[in-house]
Amino acid sequence: MSDTSSRRSPLAGWLLTAAASLALIAPVMAQDLAADGLKVWKERGGCFNCHGDFGQGGEGGHFPAGPSLRASQLDPDSMREIIACGIPGTPMPYNLKGAYTEAECYGEKGAVLEGAVPGASLEPTELDALMAYLGEKVVGKRRITKAE
Repeated sequence: MSDTSSRRSPLAGWLLTAAASLALIAPVMAQDLAADGLKVWKERGGCFNCHGDFGQGGEGGHFPAGPSLRASQLDPDSMREIIACGIPGTPMPYNLKGAYTEAECYGEKGAVLEGAVPGASLEPTELDALMAYLGEKVVGKRRITKAE
């Protein structure tokens, strides 16, 4: 009778170690992605120009004039599409590089919709980072902390 468990144990042990390592690394990777997203917010996206330094938004007509992202009720997919594709006919620009022409927006691909305003021309990875930042530090976070 052969014991196959002893032959599998090094592989099983390695898999268990790898899984445990990923569990420890994943939060750090998410923090790094959110930190990269903060850079996009501040340096590339220009988001603070309308939504305020902390995503708090404003009443309109003055800085910041955009809606509060902290109080947003949008699900992440809808928010991502709005950031990527903008809202035609409003000041909200499309920010994804190739939006409408290379990437589908609101079910359309080919030509930029009338009334759509160009924005930051973010790479998809930058948009991912921005979404990580918003999800971790802004959306649903009503209080602004001293650290922010």
